[in-house]
Amino acid sequence: MDDQTVDKIFAGSLGTLPPVSSKIVRIFTSSTFTDTSMERNTLMATVYPKLKEYCREKHGLEFQVVDMRWGVRDEATDDHMTTELCMKEIENCQRLSMGPNFVVFLGQKYGYRPIPTYILASELAQFREVLLTMGQEVILLDTWYKKDSNAVPPICILQPISSILVNFNNKRVPKLQQEDQAKWWDTLDRMQKLLRKAATTLYSQGQLDFDSMHNYLMSVTEREVINGLLKVRNTKNHVLAYVRYINNINLQNLRRAGLFIDIANRALDAEAVRLLANLRDERLPAKIEPSNLMRYTVEWIGRDGLGNDTHDEYLQNFISHFYRNIARLVDRAMRKEDSSPQGQIVTEILQHLHACNNSVKVFYGRENDLEKVRRYILGPSIQPLTLFGAGGCGKTSLLAKSASLIVTWLSEFLENGHGGSNPPPDTRRRGSNINGQGEGQANRKGGDTDRSESGKGDSQNDIGTTWKEEVVSCTDSGRTSPLQGTTPGTQSRRSSRTSATLSRQESEDLASSNSSRRQSSSGVFSPVSTVTDGQSSHRGSIALSTPIQEHIDPEPASPSVNKINKPIKPVLIMRYLGTTPDSSAITPMLISLCQQISYNYMVPFDAIPDDLVPLTAYFKQLLALATREQPLLVFLDSVDQIGGAQDANKMAWLPTRLPPHCKIVVSCVYEPENPEISKDCQTLRRMIDDEDNFIHVLALGEELASQVIRHWMRNSHRDLTNYQWRVVSNAIARCSLPIFVKLVFAEICRWKSYSRAQETHLASNVMDSIMMLFERIEIQHGRILVFHALAYITASKSGLSETELEDLLSLDDRVLDDVYQYHMPPVRRIPPLLWTRIRNDLPNYLSEREADGVSVLNWYHRQFKEAAKERYFKNQNLANYFHSSIAEYFMGTWGGGNPKPFKYTEIQRMRFNLAEKEGEADRKVPLQPLVFVGKDGKVSRYNLRKFGELPYHLVRARRLDDLFHNVLFHYQWLHAKLSSCPLQAVLSDFEDTCNNLEDREISRFDSTLHEQLVFALKTYKTITETVRLTTRELMLVADALRLGGAILTQYPDLLASQLIGRLLPEAGANLNVRRLLEQCDKEGINHCALMPTAHCLHTPGGPLKYSLEGHQFAVFGVCLTSDARFVVSVSNKFLIWDLSTSDLTRAVNPGIEGVFQGLILSPDDRFAAAWTNNSQTILLNLLTSEQIVINNPLQEDETVGGACLLDTHCVLYGQSQWVLLTMQGVAVEIHRERCKDPQFQLLAMDFESHGNYHVIFWTGDLDDKRLIMQTVNDGHRTSPLELHSAMVMNRKRDILYACADLNSSSVSVFKLNVGDQPTGNNRKGRNCDVPAGLEPGQREWTKGNVLDGDDFLLQLSLSETENHVLGTTALGFCIWNAADFEKQTPNAKRIDLKLPTGVRNISVSLLQSNSIILSKNDEFAVAGVRKNLYVWKIPSGQLVKVLDAHFGRILAIVPYTVGPWNSVITSSIDRSVKVWNLNNVFEQVHVIDRHELQIDSISLCQTTGVAVTVTRGCVGVWHILTGKLMDKLAYNALGAIVTHALITKDGRHILAAESGSIIIWEWPNRRAFFKVEQPSIKQIMLMDEDTRFLTASRLGPPNEGKAVVVVRDCPNGVALYEVEVPVRTFRPAIITNDGLMLVMLGHEKNRDYIYVFQSQTGVLMHKFIPRYQGAKKDQAGQLIPVPGKATQVALMDQDKGVVFDVRTKKHIRTIRRWSGQVTKDGRLGLYAPSRGGLELIELRSSSTVSQLISRSAEGVFTNVTSFNATDQYVLYYHSGHKTLRVFRVLDGQMLANYRLAAELTAIETTTDGRCVVIGTLDGCLSVLAIADPTVPGSFQFLASLPSRTRQTRIPSAISGESSDRHDGQDANKRARKNEKEGGSHITLKAAATVAASWAKATQTNKTGTVQSVTSKACVLS
Repeated sequence: MDDQTVDKIFAGSLGTLPPVSSKIVRIFTSSTFTDTSMERNTLMATVYPKLKEYCREKHGLEFQVVDMRWGVRDEATDDHMTTELCMKEIENCQRLSMGPNFVVFLGQKYGYRPIPTYILASELAQFREVLLTMGQEVILLDTWYKKDSNAVPPICILQPISSILVNFNNKRVPKLQQEDQAKWWDTLDRMQKLLRKAATTLYSQGQLDFDSMHNYLMSVTEREVINGLLKVRNTKNHVLAYVRYINNINLQNLRRAGLFIDIANRALDAEAVRLLANLRDERLPAKIEPSNLMRYTVEWIGRDGLGNDTHDEYLQNFISHFYRNIARLVDRAMRKEDSSPQGQIVTEILQHLHACNNSVKVFYGRENDLEKVRRYILGPSIQPLTLFGAGGCGKTSLLAKSASLIVTWLSEFLENGHGGSNPPPDTRRRGSNINGQGEGQANRKGGDTDRSESGKGDSQNDIGTTWKEEVVSCTDSGRTSPLQGTTPGTQSRRSSRTSATLSRQESEDLASSNSSRRQSSSGVFSPVSTVTDGQSSHRGSIALSTPIQEHIDPEPASPSVNKINKPIKPVLIMRYLGTTPDSSAITPMLISLCQQISYNYMVPFDAIPDDLVPLTAYFKQLLALATREQPLLVFLDSVDQIGGAQDANKMAWLPTRLPPHCKIVVSCVYEPENPEISKDCQTLRRMIDDEDNFIHVLALGEELASQVIRHWMRNSHRDLTNYQWRVVSNAIARCSLPIFVKLVFAEICRWKSYSRAQETHLASNVMDSIMMLFERIEIQHGRILVFHALAYITASKSGLSETELEDLLSLDDRVLDDVYQYHMPPVRRIPPLLWTRIRNDLPNYLSEREADGVSVLNWYHRQFKEAAKERYFKNQNLANYFHSSIAEYFMGTWGGGNPKPFKYTEIQRMRFNLAEKEGEADRKVPLQPLVFVGKDGKVSRYNLRKFGELPYHLVRARRLDDLFHNVLFHYQWLHAKLSSCPLQAVLSDFEDTCNNLEDREISRFDSTLHEQLVFALKTYKTITETVRLTTRELMLVADALRLGGAILTQYPDLLASQLIGRLLPEAGANLNVRRLLEQCDKEGINHCALMPTAHCLHTPGGPLKYSLEGHQFAVFGVCLTSDARFVVSVSNKFLIWDLSTSDLTRAVNPGIEGVFQGLILSPDDRFAAAWTNNSQTILLNLLTSEQIVINNPLQEDETVGGACLLDTHCVLYGQSQWVLLTMQGVAVEIHRERCKDPQFQLLAMDFESHGNYHVIFWTGDLDDKRLIMQTVNDGHRTSPLELHSAMVMNRKRDILYACADLNSSSVSVFKLNVGDQPTGNNRKGRNCDVPAGLEPGQREWTKGNVLDGDDFLLQLSLSETENHVLGTTALGFCIWNAADFEKQTPNAKRIDLKLPTGVRNISVSLLQSNSIILSKNDEFAVAGVRKNLYVWKIPSGQLVKVLDAHFGRILAIVPYTVGPWNSVITSSIDRSVKVWNLNNVFEQVHVIDRHELQIDSISLCQTTGVAVTVTRGCVGVWHILTGKLMDKLAYNALGAIVTHALITKDGRHILAAESGSIIIWEWPNRRAFFKVEQPSIKQIMLMDEDTRFLTASRLGPPNEGKAVVVVRDCPNGVALYEVEVPVRTFRPAIITNDGLMLVMLGHEKNRDYIYVFQSQTGVLMHKFIPRYQGAKKDQAGQLIPVPGKATQVALMDQDKGVVFDVRTKKHIRTIRRWSGQVTKDGRLGLYAPSRGGLELIELRSSSTVSQLISRSAEGVFTNVTSFNATDQYVLYYHSGHKTLRVFRVLDGQMLANYRLAAELTAIETTTDGRCVVIGTLDGCLSVLAIADPTVPGSFQFLASLPSRTRQTRIPSAISGESSDRHDGQDANKRARKNEKEGGSHITLKAAATVAASWAKATQTNKTGTVQSVTSKACVLS
């Protein structure tokens, strides 16, 4: 394809288009009927299946063969359509096939020479005349040919055979059939002779040309060769020919010989021989590429001449050559295929341009609608245009026709002289701020700012203003380009555009429209920025030196103007959404649009983002590249068909404001009676507020429908009789929808002038017309065949490819029994001709589109699918049959040569004398693997068709056993689908199953879920319970996937570890879950070799529903949309989740500095606003993701204190003023609020509407709780209310609850009264005294009832129902019934909710503290305090549950009690948002033990299986394999500061540094028997086989100090010696490998020194300065003993290590590119620079052994790198990704890339090297087994773990603290008891897996609960 053609395609030219490259290899095989049956059958049986596999696995192509000779039945001969179908199929193959498309097999038989089906009436009249002249009878021609006057010109049609010889197809009476067939062949022979004689005579007389004459002599094969080969320009890449000669044919056996040669009158047909020789030996070799022509010569052997046995060598040579040739042509075509992004987008664009042309061909009429589109295209509108209407109303055709007229419209517009005038003001942007220096120019960025909406009524009448522009030369050349990284030419082209200017009149209009709302007279607004999806542009500033309403912008300076009229070359973008993979989902669709725009405007492709949010922003920016000379027009059909949007608003990507020279036209369906279908249209109406931008496409109407049909008939060269036209008129009078008109047209095209009246009737509506169509096709082609073929297409989820449909029909024995009831096929498959005939009778009703990377057939319109369902799926058993058949096909049950059994029909057994009743046959269908693997063993691609179709059909076929074993609980399936599809696609399979799982469905099956049924029935005895258990299993796995969704989306290889870490506790009671986890252990290690040894992640099924991850900072704001479907959250960015699926639907990063202080939503949920601590405000459009960054608009350096949102405006307020802004960030009004007391300032505001708001004042001192509130209503102010501490208003803002008495904690109710309203008891509301004398309309707050409180309130709030008033106090919460405020009794009942002792609420600011909410039906009260959720029972007030919710402070809690939901949403400083299901609050919870604080270090004792951890508050003792926290040790229960801890190898002693002391614990007795003070401990190290230990402290000031090292005896703690070393920065001491020397790094006399002591005595041996090349002061790092070298140590210096011999004080060598890690043999090391990369190096030579991670690939982050204990593996942790990678040292292969749930803080490996023990920021200890799949016994090791064998597990020692389920009263009692006793640690009940010594030492009570042991019980030695 040349560059000029590519340019035209990218520009959207609809002229001559090249064909579209497809993903199909479709070959038409041409041959004579009988002589090549052996070759064709062999190809069908052996070669075609191999080619299918080859094309599918290597190239992802569908391989299809069209063999119209194979399986042809008498019915195919009856209507004489075979030849016409063959020609159509050749054309289809040439159009669709990638590479080869035509193969011809020629022998010595010319073949069947049919008479023409259609003959011009004039030509047949000539024939009759000449025949009569010659004395021939023409009665046969008159009988068999009927004139059809409906054809223009009239033609004579050969009648179906059975219409005259009625028994021709009567197989039930063979004798009658044979008679009629004999008559037909005799008749045919006679007619052939007549027509040939007439043709040759007329040719000889010069009345007929050669081609017309030859048409009566030509065979079908020659006709195929002419169309498939001789007329083809490029035969080298598309055509193959095989010619076979047979020597010595036995003419004695004419019957057999007649199969291979042409016989006439029992002799060789000389004419046929001549014609064949001309074709085969002259024309064919002259045309075809010599390398593509193969000739074979074989001998006639035996009686049969040719046979598989006698000619095996020839056949093998033939099929081998055929396979290689086809593969060669396919490979050649794929090499030429442009697989680059440009080549792929060319293919995509071409498909839509061809579709557009096809739609235009049949368009007629609708001039009024076209005129509306034209006026929009040429007019000033800045919003998209929407065509909407019912399905089938003609939106697509109108859209296509409009696109095709673009060039015409623009050309006519230019010819009329509209090319160079200046655009009027209403085409400019309103809302672009004016430069503060008075230049009056606004810098336009990316086309994302909004335009003025004034003058809409006249906008459509001002045609062409968009395309009128002056090219202005101005000096302002420094404007920022909207896109970075573009070519210079592009930048210069864009920079030539001038900015829009806000006219004086517009400024006056703006001022006058807002004059009534002005409250201030002066002020200066700082710049306001516009940001779209993270891209910001400065928009200037507004200078307000005068009141806003009087502000008039100065005129801009007049630049020099040069008028230029250049030709317009529009860029047309056309997409029919949903018809191709890249147009079926938002992300690929936007990428393809961006690619097309980028090509036309010379922007590189690599700048296009992949993620939806930045991609949407980038797309909107690209629209701004449009120019006058190159306008951009985007046409998008069926935007409602787009998928892939996790958001309910699929239209968010569509810009609502367009830049100059850009227009967008979209279409969508709208049917008022079907709200679900119409919801996208309703969304567009909310987004596009200009009603003129919607065109309702209606039915055609009778008159236009009649005109359209007549127009189509003329183009088709057809006409009707008067009667037939009346039938048509009656039909379209009842329905004139275009889809109905199209059906009518297709039907009447079949009508002949001689058709009988009963054959020419029409339905009255669309559904009946479709049913008539189906009925006719069933009658014509056989009911069973048509029924099943169309049922399979209808049953499919996304359509079927033709190969899949043929395979399904070939597996369907009901179809084959009907097709072959009188035949015995050589291969038991459906003949391709049969489906071809059916498809030919469904013209354009089955559309080709792509699904899962394959071209599939599906109904082109929704009504067809609905009609097919109504017709074919009424019987549920039949529906199950079709779904089951498709499921079996995609499971590959009969693929790969596995024969499928079948039964012979009775007719077959009788006709062919068969003794057997049953047989089996290979149906030649492919296997269906999950993944396709290349020759290198790597995954080449995934079987997306299987992923999309199989679960859908298994569910609907009720084959739950197969569904569970092969899909939902099958690890390989889940991993493969997760690796290739979005997480939601995986979850939808589970949801679909649950939705279709019913009691009656399961009870119908005998074997389905047999084991599960037996297991359940033994226990529960009911099917209903089984369904519940099955559903629970499904939801366990689905929820586990949801909980891990944030990780699995990015790291699908972690599927096994995620499922194991979450579901291990559920494996015992759930059979399917257990099987799945066994597969995870066995097969998951191939994807990630790090496997959790025990339960370590949140388990689904408990209160935690979702954990929503994605924020990188604390989540300060959370809001629910009004429909309660989405939660909007903000940290440094906005994240929006769909609560129904937990999907992240949108992420918007404003890219600003500062911390967000709050978040609010507009009442209509269109906008969100958040403000930061640096007074910036982000205004986000939730529908489109467009955003405005508003810099501080307040005057006098006031800071933004908060915001309020209305539907159309935003209010920002500070300490004394507020500003009203439009949703485009334009300041409309500034107002100053003054309190009667000047020391008070604004605290908060609440806006109901403009002119109706409430203000709250405070003193600015947190200790001063006084408040003053005023309400403003239409300019009237109420009297100030003096309040304090806390207050809250209801939603109607007419009732206020507040603390009114400064000296009391009571709560008062206030009612807002209006002067003209009735007073007294007739008024609905709280009991309030209404003041007399209120003026009409005047409002005033009146005080009502007062309820006392025990403690001063920190916050007041209302429940969701507003039935309860909720208060927060320091020690808990209180709840009042709102109805109690109406009572006269002040001492109404109050519910007090107390927090446990030691837990308090704090006030973060006035009016704000910890919140409490009520659950559905007011059953529970829930509050978030610190890290926990506290749950109280209402009305008893009993604390019933404490949930360990977050590992950071809870910042917000929101109720979620809409519909079936009974949940709360929490956000935390730990950067997560969590959804808690209160219905499951008492469900069994599997506790994950953890510390309150992060783990700082880990020490392991593998002998006893114990890990010791250090947190700031205690020493933790863990059981390694079970992950249970067995004990917490702290000598000081309150205020302990622990810095170090080690456990000895025998596990008997724990050495700890706590609060400036060394403590030795005896374990497991938990007795602290030694304690000695030693301040500032920096290091503890065990020495000499744990017989001694070293402790090191750093004393002194920061720059001058000393390190004090004390060596003590272990375990008695006796000090052996002490040494001191002067240091500036402490570095750990080391022991040399011989154990004889203690080496430290010190600093003395401004130089670094190495100090060497005798390790036994502490005697200083010597000290020396480490001298080496490149040494710098204070640059020395830590010391490392060199393995294998008794006296050598390495001094680490940046990225190198310097080795010294500390005995000789000599520098040995410098090892460059080494990070200090080394194997025990000293041979290998690691180099891991902070900028990224990891290398395995050989230390002696400093050479790289293996590049484990490429350099500079990870960014600058912290990394932790080490070898495991056995030096077999390398561990690498990257803090940026939070991933722990494992590499095999032997070959450098990465075995695991494990994403941690929290940041890693400590890591160790067990001494056997099998496990990695990690501590994380959230206080959890996780143990991961390294299960190398190449190491024997890895799976067995996992299977032997206690968590897998379900041995008795160790219960948590801190169940009272870390468990998220316990009784509230017991919690209070335990807390008080511990406080009195000063308990320091808690014991546990030992498990069978713990050593006996531990069990003896463990103290438990009779019930197994944990006893408390105090620190006073610790005995000092």
